[in-house]
Amino acid sequence: MRTTTGLLVLLASALLLVLQTSRADTELRYNQVHLQSQQSESVSNDTMHVSLSTYGEARDPAKLATQINTDMEWALAIARQNEGVTVSTGGYQTYPVHRDNVLKGWRGQQSLELEGKDTLRIGELAGRLQEKLQVKSIHFSVSEEKRHAVEDRLIGRVLDAFKQRARIVGDNLKAGGYRIVDINISTTAQRPPVPYQARMMAAPMEAAAPVAVEAGESDIVVSVNGTIELQIP
Repeated sequence: MRTTTGLLVLLASALLLVLQTSRADTELRYNQVHLQSQQSESVSNDTMHVSLSTYGEARDPAKLATQINTDMEWALAIARQNEGVTVSTGGYQTYPVHRDNVLKGWRGQQSLELEGKDTLRIGELAGRLQEKLQVKSIHFSVSEEKRHAVEDRLIGRVLDAFKQRARIVGDNLKAGGYRIVDINISTTAQRPPVPYQARMMAAPMEAAAPVAVEAGESDIVVSVNGTIELQIP
């Protein structure tokens, strides 16, 4: 009997807590307004990214691997001589070649990624590497340190804009003031694509001239979404 009584007391306490929480939530939403503001700034891209690939085809997969590895080792030896350029390799892929449902050979590829702020140096390097590799894509971005500096500047501006909107809403609704219930800040970097048409050729070619590109700009965007509670008599 004592156990049953204790259980009933515990359930009653839990129910009371739920009712109080529900009532508090209802009161929290009283006279609330959801607002958002956004600020953006265009900044020059300062980091260049180039993706190149070595391609090969052979009847023997072992010979294919040797060919691709040889080309990649050649490219890495040249790329690593350039200070300030981050060099990394991508995945190695092979796939069979069939004709009339008969296996005729194998094709394979491996990518090489270049990244850095010296666009002239990377452009010259990409041109040099096209003797054996092919450019797949080129794009530009804003470096982390530059992006963070712009975001910090925009956060102050976007919060001022948020508060200004809160005051406008409060004045129109004859509120004595407001308090911020919650607020969220998000940032994005929007960069328009820089098209580059890679020359897809299976055979090696002579060393090409430096890749000609334009870095362009990116839009750094900071948004604020939040809820205010108006003090209305």
